Amino acid sequence: MSTLTITDPAQLDAAYARTEQLLREVAEAERVAFVRWQEAYGAYEIACDDAMTARASWAQALVP
Repeated sequence: MSTLTITDPAQLDAAYARTEQLLREVAEAERVAFVRWQEAYGAYEIACDDAMTARASWAQALVP
């Protein structure tokens, strides 16, 4: 495997700045994905509760 070698300080600074920017972008994307996952999981839990309530109501309606 070859390793990238940068000898020009200006190129090194630019590569470092770009790497930092990419890291910030990845961190933000991860945060947004986690928030969306939390929202989806919350909706799932609400749907489960609604389904259990509906099933209990249905079962009770069957009993004379």
